[in-house]
Amino acid sequence: MMSSQTLDCYILPTQPHPLLLPIECVAEVVAKPIIESLETAPAQWMQGHVNWRNQRLPVMKFSGLHTFASTDKQAASAEDDSGKDQILVVLNPIPGAARKAYSALLCEGDVQQISVEPNLNFIELPDGLDKRYVDGIIEIEGRPFVVPKLTAIAVAFTYF
Repeated sequence: MMSSQTLDCYILPTQPHPLLLPIECVAEVVAKPIIESLETAPAQWMQGHVNWRNQRLPVMKFSGLHTFASTDKQAASAEDDSGKDQILVVLNPIPGAARKAYSALLCEGDVQQISVEPNLNFIELPDGLDKRYVDGIIEIEGRPFVVPKLTAIAVAFTYF
């Protein structure tokens, strides 16, 4: 049964479209995080680790999960060289996931809050986005937003 109430969400700046996450999924938003880089990343999405509240969390860049990031090096480079401040979004453990731990998404730019109405327009998934990690694309005021499949992302984190 669909609720008629709005849902409070965060907009996370990512490529190629921003992510839309319910506020309940986010433990904390950290400006200018100190990330321990990896000399060689075991996966393209893996950015390193961060110490958060005495826990060592893996850090993911959402765009690294998708084929456009690996096939379009110029776009990936442009994203990295954007000069925007890095923001770390610490995700709460995902209910029902095999791994009951916090994890983190790395974003570049400002994280914003929005209230989303229940009557959303879903649009076609663009080329390059991996369906394993995307529940859907919704359109709000003419802008596309990615709704990530958090359980699949939690599975990716189980390897690190």
